[in-house]
Amino acid sequence: MTLYGPHLYGPELYGGAGSTEEQDFLNEMARLRDSTPQIKVEHIAVDGTVTDISDYYESGGNFTREKERAPDEIQAGDFDITLINHDDYFSEYKAGSLFYGVQYHFSRIRISVGFMLPDGSTVLMDMCYGYIDELVAHSDESKVTLRCRDLMHRVIDENFHLRPSEETPTAGGTNVGNGTCSAINTKPFATVNESWTVTCTTPGADGVAKFSVVGTVSGSIGPATSGTEFSSTARGLKFTITAGATPWALNDAFTFQTFRHPEWTQENPAKIIWSVLTGYNYDANTVEAWADSVLDLDSTQDDANTDIDYESFVNAIDRVSTFTLTGFVDYNEGAQEFLENLLLLFLGSLYTAADGRITIRTWTPSFQSSVRVFADSEKMTDFGYSRTVNEIINHVRVTYKKTDSWEFSDEDVTYDGWYVAKDTGSITKYGKLSEEFTTRWYMSGGTHVEDFATRLLDRYAEPPLVIGFITGADGLLSEIGEKIYITDDKYGFTRVGAEISKITKNFDASPLNVEITARRDLSLDTLYGYLGSRIDEGDGYSPQASDWASATDQDKLFCYLGRGYKMY
Repeated sequence: MTLYGPHLYGPELYGGAGSTEEQDFLNEMARLRDSTPQIKVEHIAVDGTVTDISDYYESGGNFTREKERAPDEIQAGDFDITLINHDDYFSEYKAGSLFYGVQYHFSRIRISVGFMLPDGSTVLMDMCYGYIDELVAHSDESKVTLRCRDLMHRVIDENFHLRPSEETPTAGGTNVGNGTCSAINTKPFATVNESWTVTCTTPGADGVAKFSVVGTVSGSIGPATSGTEFSSTARGLKFTITAGATPWALNDAFTFQTFRHPEWTQENPAKIIWSVLTGYNYDANTVEAWADSVLDLDSTQDDANTDIDYESFVNAIDRVSTFTLTGFVDYNEGAQEFLENLLLLFLGSLYTAADGRITIRTWTPSFQSSVRVFADSEKMTDFGYSRTVNEIINHVRVTYKKTDSWEFSDEDVTYDGWYVAKDTGSITKYGKLSEEFTTRWYMSGGTHVEDFATRLLDRYAEPPLVIGFITGADGLLSEIGEKIYITDDKYGFTRVGAEISKITKNFDASPLNVEITARRDLSLDTLYGYLGSRIDEGDGYSPQASDWASATDQDKLFCYLGRGYKMY
C-alpha cells in the first residue's frame, strides 16, 4: 500500500523555491494589516502581444473554482471584467484602439494580484486567465464589459470522434444497378485506417449478386451477398448491400474509408486523458493515429507547455499506476461525458489553474511538509460549517464491462459485470444510502471497479464536515484540492484538516477577500509512513527525497512517518 500526504500551494508552483519575489509575496500576504493589494490586468492578443490595461480596470474579475462531490465533475470558470472606455481605447471601430482591426475573440485576459513592498516596488502573482468570449459596450457610461471563460470551456464544449463522412459508401460513377449500400459500422480494437472497395463479381438481384470486399490494409475479406448483412468481426467492418429495381451488373462498385477508434489497451488512465487533450501518445510523444478525432492542445512534455500543467500529469500518472484500463471513445461522444466517466474511476479533477493551464488532480495530493493555516485570530471571518447525511454513500453498485469483447458501432454495449460494496457500520447508523454507477472501461478481474467502490465508501460512509469561511489576501495562492488547517475559537476548531473544494477570489472587494469551502471526509487524516534520511550516509542510497512525488524508485524503498491523505 502506498500512502501520500497533503499538497501545499507553494514555491514549486509559483516561481521556484526560495525565490526573492515569492518570499516577498508570501511575507505581504501573511500580514494582518498594512499590506496593499495591487491588481494588474493584461490583454494577451492572439499573436502573443501583451498590453497592460490596468489603468482602465473598474471592477469584476471575481473567479470561482469548484471541485464537486464525488464522482467529481469537470468545472469551467468564467468572469466578467468592466473597463473604463472614456478615450475609446476598446472601441473596435475607432482607429488606434486596442481592438481596431484585430481579432479579440479568443484573445486572453490575465489578472494578477500582489502587493506594494516597503521600498515602493510591486510583487505580483498570476490569479487567473480567461479567453474573451463577448464584448458588451455601454455607451451611456463609456464602459465595456469583457466576458471571459477559461480553457476548460473549450474542452467541455467539444465532441470527440465525430463520425467521418468518408465512412459513408460512395457508389461508382458507372454503376448499372441502382441499389444502395448501408452506413458502415465499425468495431473498436479491430477497425484500422484504410480504404475499401466493394465490387460486384456476380451480377444479379438480392440473394444472387456477389461482391468482393477489399481493403488497402486488410486485403480481400469477402465475398458479400446482396440482400444479406456482411460482417467481419476480425476486421471490424459491417454493412448491407441492397439491390434496386435494376439488378447489379459486373464491376458495379462502392468505395469508402474506415478509421481506427481512439482506443487504449491496458493504459494508465491519466495517460489516456493526456492523449485526448493533445492527440499525442504520452509514452512515445508521437501523434496518435486518430489525433484528428480529439483535441489538439499543446503536447510539450515540460513546464513550457502553454495549455497543460505537465508536472500535474507526471504526478497523476505515478499515483494511478496501480491499475490500467482498456476502452475507447465512441462516435460523437461529448468530451465532458468521456472525461468525467474516466475521472470517476480515480476520483480525479480536471480544471484550469491560476496560470491558465489545465491541471489534473487525483484523489490524493502529493506529500508536502506543511499546509496553509487559516485562523480567526488572523484574517478569517464569517466562519460556519455543516454536516448532512445527504452526502453519505454507504452502498455502491457498479455495472461494468467484465468481458474483453467489443460491439459494433450500431450495437448496445454489453455490461456483463456487477460489483456491490457496502459499509455495514454506516448502514446501521444512517440506513442504506446508495449510489449506482456504470463504466464502459475494462480491466481484467474488475480491479478498477472494486478499487473505485471501496474508495467511495472509505471517503463518504460518514457525513462530511463542510467548512465555509472568508479570509483575506492570505488565501490568494490557495487552490482547490489542497489541504489546509483551520482554527476557530467559537466552535472549538483547532488545526482541523480539510481539503479545499471551492474557492472564490473577489479581486474587486474592499478589502480584497477570498471565500473558501473545505471538506473533511472520512479518509482525510489517515496515517502514512516511510523511513529514510536527508543526509548522505555514504551507503549509496541516501539522501532520500523530502517528498514522495520527487523521489526516485530507489528512494521509494524507504518510509517516512506522519499523517495525511491515503493513496490506495
